[in-house]
Amino acid sequence: MKVKVHVHAFEERNSLIVWLNGRPVLVAKEGDKFYGMDAVCAHMGCAILSEVNGTTAVCPAHGAKYDITNGKMIEKPMIKPEIQCEQEEIRLPLKTHSVKVGPDGLLDIE
Repeated sequence: MKVKVHVHAFEERNSLIVWLNGRPVLVAKEGDKFYGMDAVCAHMGCAILSEVNGTTAVCPAHGAKYDITNGKMIEKPMIKPEIQCEQEEIRLPLKTHSVKVGPDGLLDIE
């Protein structure tokens, strides 16, 4: 699906949130590669993942960390790590999305 975000949007940032089929998707750039991953934390489902360091996304609510290349949680949350999100569609690993830059410079996310 073509998303109306131009590659130039990443000149001053390394990530942003787009909406794909009614769901938030974190799109991040590391080097020359783009990655996409569902952006709702699988811990309690209460936060949108928006902070990215390299290929690691950090949950702003409880500090869980995810690898954006594969959607796996690489560090458990600091608070109540045993609790899972009550929303059945949010499970680990988080869904990842292929992100390519089209010839028009717009992102194409699958």
